[in-house]
Amino acid sequence: MKPCIDGFLAGCRPYMGVDSTMLTGKYTGQLASATAVDGHNWLFYVAYAIFETETDDNWLWFMQLLKKAVGCPPGLVISTDACKGLEKVVGAAFPVVEHRECMRHLYINFIKKFRGIVFTAHLYPAARSYTEDKFKWHMQHICSVSPEAIEYLERHHTRIWYRCGFGEESKCDYLTNNVSESFNNQIKGMKGLLLHELVDALREMVMEKMALRRAIGREMADGILPNVMKELNKATMALRVVKVARSDDGFAEVMLIDNDNITRRHTVDLENHRCSCRVWQLTGKPCNHALGWICTNRGKIQNFVHEYYSVQKFRAAYAGRVAPMTDRSQWPVVDLGFKVYPPIQKRGPGRPRVQRIRGALEPGRKRVKCSRCGGFGHFGKTCKLQEQVQEEEEHGDSQPSTKKRLFASLLN
Repeated sequence: MKPCIDGFLAGCRPYMGVDSTMLTGKYTGQLASATAVDGHNWLFYVAYAIFETETDDNWLWFMQLLKKAVGCPPGLVISTDACKGLEKVVGAAFPVVEHRECMRHLYINFIKKFRGIVFTAHLYPAARSYTEDKFKWHMQHICSVSPEAIEYLERHHTRIWYRCGFGEESKCDYLTNNVSESFNNQIKGMKGLLLHELVDALREMVMEKMALRRAIGREMADGILPNVMKELNKATMALRVVKVARSDDGFAEVMLIDNDNITRRHTVDLENHRCSCRVWQLTGKPCNHALGWICTNRGKIQNFVHEYYSVQKFRAAYAGRVAPMTDRSQWPVVDLGFKVYPPIQKRGPGRPRVQRIRGALEPGRKRVKCSRCGGFGHFGKTCKLQEQVQEEEEHGDSQPSTKKRLFASLLN
């Protein structure tokens, strides 16, 4: 919808998460979506579409229409999961954008082949590293134990999944594609509706969200968003600054104790909003080193926050109004010149599944425990321990039960 496209270009950071979810209604299919975030890190709905299956042609059709709608803003980032078909299509439709890969999906695929303490202790920290030297330090530990793991990542995960490779224009350092997962979780109660009811429910949801946030934006004073300022002020209370060595106006070396209780020194440039730790450049919010230098200079923190977190940008994102609509019975009748038939149903055997199977690392995954042996992964009815007991009883190798011995003693 046009208010969503205009709001994304005018008030949101150039970051989009693209994914699809399976429909569970009478006519199955895939609901594809492109989701962004505003200055408050709230979900912003950019575009959605419905197609039959996740094929290269369908994804290319969706991405080409998305390119036609939003264009290619400077610093645009598209985040996807590890789907190989979508990986090819993003490069074909958006050849110059920064294509990121969801770290959670990468890690799930990685631990299927490589397991160990070294991978657990260094893979995620490597992805979270903002600087290249820290990233290489973690990857060298992995390479010293298993060079095959590095070859696997270079061969099968060629997109950007580590923060030190992120561009500095999007001001978004997300490692995962959780914006798409959050959208899928919001509309999970709508996936069983008919298609015309589904798209109307999505339109109504977007209309109400934009109206509510437009009203919130009117109540805010000009400047930086209150939630962002609250976060930065809270960070200043926990700073452990050791020394600030001034080089010039706006230039200094800041030495402080990090969260891992290690003292590190970084250079801060207040004029260009830069720090050698790269957190300021990637997020658009002053890092701890910059906050230490700003507080030392008695400066105002809001003067050093990027405009993406301003109230003006927030209002611009929700300035458009989604027009209300009447119900289906009042829609005008249009002669298309042809008849539209419902799609052919392809139902599999058994009861249709409504909820997807959760991954091993997802919260809420239940592990089946055997009531006989206490092991995981099977029930007591299918326990192999029961089969062994039955075989021993058939061959007469097992001892009589306590109940049988009691009856035998009474008879004697």
